[in-house]
Amino acid sequence: MAPKGGTSKRKGSAAVPSAPTPLSLYKRGLSAVRSWTPLDSARADAEALSALAACGQQLQAKMGLALPRLQQQPPILSATATTANAPPAAAGVPSGQDVGMGSGNGSSRHDDHQHHHQHHHDVGGEKRLFLGEESGQKPSDPARECDDRAPGRVNEISRSGGGGGGGNTRQHCQPDSLLDVWVALEALAPGMAFYSAIVRHSLDLDLEDWQDEPGFLLASCHLEIGKLLGRMFPRQEVAEQRHLEAALTLFPDFVAAGLALGQALMARADHPDQLVEAERRLKAALATAEALASGSGKDAADDGLLLDANAACRREWEAGAAVRRSLAMLLCQEGRDQEAVPHLRALDFTHRLARQVLHYPLDPLLASRGDPAVVVAAAAVAGDVDGAMETAAPTTSSSALAEYPRFVRAVDGALPPALLHVLRTALAPGARFWTEHGYGRVGYFSYMHELGSPCLSAVHQAAVLLHRLIVTRFPAAAEARFAEWWAHCRRHPSGHQLHFDSDDEGVGGVRNPIVSGVIYLTGGIGGPTLVTPQLLGGPLAPHGWLVHTRENRLGMFDSTVLHGVIPGRGPSPRPGEYRITLMIAFWRDIQSRPRDDGLPGPSQPFPAPGSPAASRYSWMADLPPHPDGPDGWGTTNPRDAVPMAIDRVWERLDGGAAQPGAVEYDACFQGF
Repeated sequence: MAPKGGTSKRKGSAAVPSAPTPLSLYKRGLSAVRSWTPLDSARADAEALSALAACGQQLQAKMGLALPRLQQQPPILSATATTANAPPAAAGVPSGQDVGMGSGNGSSRHDDHQHHHQHHHDVGGEKRLFLGEESGQKPSDPARECDDRAPGRVNEISRSGGGGGGGNTRQHCQPDSLLDVWVALEALAPGMAFYSAIVRHSLDLDLEDWQDEPGFLLASCHLEIGKLLGRMFPRQEVAEQRHLEAALTLFPDFVAAGLALGQALMARADHPDQLVEAERRLKAALATAEALASGSGKDAADDGLLLDANAACRREWEAGAAVRRSLAMLLCQEGRDQEAVPHLRALDFTHRLARQVLHYPLDPLLASRGDPAVVVAAAAVAGDVDGAMETAAPTTSSSALAEYPRFVRAVDGALPPALLHVLRTALAPGARFWTEHGYGRVGYFSYMHELGSPCLSAVHQAAVLLHRLIVTRFPAAAEARFAEWWAHCRRHPSGHQLHFDSDDEGVGGVRNPIVSGVIYLTGGIGGPTLVTPQLLGGPLAPHGWLVHTRENRLGMFDSTVLHGVIPGRGPSPRPGEYRITLMIAFWRDIQSRPRDDGLPGPSQPFPAPGSPAASRYSWMADLPPHPDGPDGWGTTNPRDAVPMAIDRVWERLDGGAAQPGAVEYDACFQGF
């Protein structure tokens, strides 16, 4: 008799490898996810998704749900879709609506892009609030996105118009190695249509028990497929949601899947109904987690035993904290603060970002939807003088209004339109800059160059032009000798936790730039930049300022102060678009840190022709410098804009002012 899991063979005969089981395929997929690096991104994703798809197909066959192999036909791709390597629209695979630039203006969770962060510091034995780490629409057709790179259509990508090399821009499309993956995922779709609720929490809930109870492994397989599709950039949102819904169809009380689907709906919300559905999913997941904790499961015989005796159920209960955090953030951003308080207290928070931070006043000139009273009040704070105001502005301390020039400034019309166009196109959601760096799945990475050295790219020339604007408003920036730059491409609800800029993310001590600038390449989407006067080791900021996103606006601030990006609240005002920003920090001195492992990292030298990095990347070709230098891009008409002052940054959960003393980092809710 053959050993369990093996194959019988005669003595001396060659071993016959056994076919992979669904569980081994599932584990192979997770291993590929864990081993992912930007150096082999497509291969790792293809390996992971192929293994998970094969796992799902085997389980569907075991359950009598698989489509007969003879009926499985490869998808028919149009000429455009074939060029773009775009997957066909089908249940369970990325559709033509999964990625894209929308009208070309471009726009997490959480995304995992690290910034110059200074984390907790112990002062006098007490942990003080020094913040770090990062917290995040109707997308258009990937075929269109890749096709938009043609010179003849370049003006459709950017409303700024332009030229200056924009026609040479090439955007990244999905590699051929993923084409077979979409076919494999499509093969799951017919079986998914016949799913029903077959899994519940019990003492027997175990992936290893797939032969007798295949439903849990199949639900877990769909969960992992959905999560991986959501991590891709741009994320495969339609397919992500379908697989997460499939997991919940099989296992309606699946806390991990409910959390993932709730967060996915929040991340792609183009309409209030999607936020309503996200709230429903999160509340259902939280109710299940609480039931598991209280021993009030559906099977009375299991009461009090599940968490102690079953590891899968315990992991489900542990996921409840993340569910509660996401739900609290949704409530805070909708202004439902009293509903959020019990959740924040259950998470042991005593303080939070203030109501006027998380439920910030909307930009009056760009908000087409939202609370009318908030829009009008925001217009008043912003100094609107067109006579449209109907209500008074919210009370703001005179000190906040008077001292903002010391800490933060804003300028509209910062860059020449032609240069803005090149930057927008090279950093559009489908651009190879993001895919070649593994954006969204790697830590913080940046590039630097010495001011006054030859400009090797359009970004270098933008830094020269922006430096001129910054020096007139922050004279100390004239001492800068180096410029460091990085970029972000975020969906509307994605934020960036409050932090202090520091060289090499604070390793070896805090070293701040002189001034940091952010140029908004798109506008009217995503949350505002929050700047406070709070210093590292100092008291909590009494007030702060918001710089809303407007196309070609430059926000600049003292790099020693606490700042971050507030997640966009409500549905996306511009479905399918992204909040795209280019950040440039100006330094007196900063060390270049070239890497020899091929991975992105902070303070790297620009991949100049002939350098080792130039052989790994091609995105530099999308950012050619103007042959006539920075001034060759044309002229501009910069206009100062007044940041929106807010009279409170931190507060107690009950709405009272924050305590003047130290506040523990872990006791203060930021939500992202």
